[in-house]
Amino acid sequence: MARAFSSLLGNGAAPQPVAASDPVIALPPKYELQPDDVHCFVGLNGSGKTQFLVRLQDHVKAQQAKGELPASCRLASLSLDAHREFVAENGHRVVADVLGGIGSPTARDLIVRLGLFPVWEQRVRHLSTGELRKLLLAVALLETPRASVLILDQPFDGLDVKARRQLQWMLGQLTRGFTRLLVETTGAKHEAFAYKTQVLLVANRLEQVFPEIFSHTVLLRQGDEDDNGLEVVAWPEDKEDNARNKAMMERLKEFYNEEHEKRVKMTDTELVSLVEQLFKCRDNAQLTDTDTTAVQLNGVTISYDRKRILLEDVDFVRQTHEHWALLGPNGSGKSSLMRVLMQTPGHGLTNGNVVVVGEQVQPFGSDSASEEVTMDSKPRLEAISTDQHIQLLHKSLQAEEAEDQTAFSLIENNAASPEAAKLTMRLLGLPDAVTTRTLSQLSQGEQKLVLIARALAARPRLLILDEITHGLDPFNRAHVLRVIETIGQHAAQETHMVLITHHEEEITPCFSSIFEIQDKQIVERPRHKLRNR
Repeated sequence: MARAFSSLLGNGAAPQPVAASDPVIALPPKYELQPDDVHCFVGLNGSGKTQFLVRLQDHVKAQQAKGELPASCRLASLSLDAHREFVAENGHRVVADVLGGIGSPTARDLIVRLGLFPVWEQRVRHLSTGELRKLLLAVALLETPRASVLILDQPFDGLDVKARRQLQWMLGQLTRGFTRLLVETTGAKHEAFAYKTQVLLVANRLEQVFPEIFSHTVLLRQGDEDDNGLEVVAWPEDKEDNARNKAMMERLKEFYNEEHEKRVKMTDTELVSLVEQLFKCRDNAQLTDTDTTAVQLNGVTISYDRKRILLEDVDFVRQTHEHWALLGPNGSGKSSLMRVLMQTPGHGLTNGNVVVVGEQVQPFGSDSASEEVTMDSKPRLEAISTDQHIQLLHKSLQAEEAEDQTAFSLIENNAASPEAAKLTMRLLGLPDAVTTRTLSQLSQGEQKLVLIARALAARPRLLILDEITHGLDPFNRAHVLRVIETIGQHAAQETHMVLITHHEEEITPCFSSIFEIQDKQIVERPRHKLRNR
């Protein structure tokens, strides 16, 4: 079985009962996980949520090595690092092979629950971000011996609306005792054994905090050392106590507001000034060509191994100033279209003509080429995506011993000029830590801000924003969307933007047209039909 996550495993012995007064795991002086607890961790980017959970796992390892904690206490962690490691090890494998084949009744169960059957024969490297997240969860649940505590670091990122609801339901089942419903090839159904898992979940949106699931919320405040900023707050034991649940949600909102007050605010005037300096914006009077084609598709078909057609015979065109948003469920082809536009090797273009800011995209991208070569050789094209995040994080880990490989160097080396690199630092309010730390030493949210700064500093002709707010706290999410809207309004002739998202409320006014992938076609959706979720 491929390992899709970091795991602290015992010797396979059956779990031992734990006294009600003894914590399952603890990290002195403030943190304890009692039997039946389910914890949700919240805090701003850089507050130490992921770092705390890494320390917790290391502490459990050390305790088990000393014999102070039973080996039956098993932790598993699903995170961005797990995503990176899994793709590196299993990118060439097909989903059926990873999950143990169709002969496994447990695998069949999870295929149904997670909606993985459409990608059953797909290679891992061709999956969308959302499909990969679901696959990682399936592998974690199939692991033997099974983890007793499952750490989920921002698991909702990359999931469409349906998949987010599905994951919420699964979390409830896991934490209460998940009765597995096995679906046989004959179509008959029967109940199998039940199992229960404690969950520690990192959330970056308040809508991911579920009163009916979590027993406690762990608040981490920014800038506090030695866990002084950690506070564990209990939810009402009566999950039907709506008044107390509402009061608890109000307290969480106040917590975020108090933390936001520590941040430096940027006025609209400052924001516009920085964008105009960065993109060297021209006055309308200086513009001579306002109808330059940015993206053109003629008879385009995208598929992998010719087994699963994502887009078929598509015609589509957008001018430079016509920013657009692209919607569609997990696996519909959004990320695959992005890979074609970015000319990523192995991108899946099998038929038709694609022109991106004057460049013809060649069909049948070669898997033997590296994404690194492609990105570095296409300075006019930039994408902010999970694919790119994983790639740059991998490079950062390989170069950690080089003192000059800081997160800022990633921005500077990709920038149109040294001044552009400094402007994006100011534009995104990046902390001084990026000038001294590597990318891998930053929090996931800080990493995402570095990736955004890196792309903007290049002054690209085409900028693809694929789930740009993944990993960002509410403050940074709102600020990044302000930045994007300002670019769309004030640098429309300098860069063409494409927004790919599962959160329709993040489509700002500068994206004048909204499209959706339906039945292998790109169809326009009227703005008034957007759902605010």
